[in-house]
Amino acid sequence: MIMLALVMAGGEGKRLGLECEKPLLEISGRPMIDYVLDSLDSSRGVHEIIVVTSPNTPLTEEHVQGRYAVFRASGRGYVEDLQEILSHLEESRDEPVLVINADLPLISPSTIDWIIDEYLSGGGEALCVAVPEKLCRMHGLEFSDSMDGLVPCGVNILMSKNRVQDQRILEVSMLELAVNINSCSDLHVLEKLGENDGREETHKRGREVLE
Repeated sequence: MIMLALVMAGGEGKRLGLECEKPLLEISGRPMIDYVLDSLDSSRGVHEIIVVTSPNTPLTEEHVQGRYAVFRASGRGYVEDLQEILSHLEESRDEPVLVINADLPLISPSTIDWIIDEYLSGGGEALCVAVPEKLCRMHGLEFSDSMDGLVPCGVNILMSKNRVQDQRILEVSMLELAVNINSCSDLHVLEKLGENDGREETHKRGREVLE
């Protein structure tokens, strides 16, 4: 099965204190969202992409317009924006969708495909991908939510319905999923991984698994 991907790109990114919109934060000279979009484009498991923007991110909307479908949500919050796009989709679709945040610049096509395969082989309506809290702490990554020692990484698969769904957790000990750019300290971690030496090496190190 190949899936529709929703790229959540409507957040303000207040913790970063940016002058630009968060999805357009430049990493190695390119907007952060482009890395996520490139990986989705190269994924064998994704056939369509919708970028979910908001009134907080008009320049992001302009940046992707013409290349990708855009859905403008209200921008009241991540959960509210997701509910809005799911309500919109359930009028015409009844299929799983991949939901991914625009702040995961290290995520690779192979990891996206692996997550989709894990969802399809595991059963259930919804899948939440999470990384160990200790992996985040080891590398100085900030996080606000944690559940039984696991931190949601901003990648989910769920049915295209705006309702509570039976969810299972997929634990993944990979830096490429742990590095969500939500704060200045997260940016420093990215730099330590080799961001200034080019994304290929950074990507390689981001795939390292915690032993």
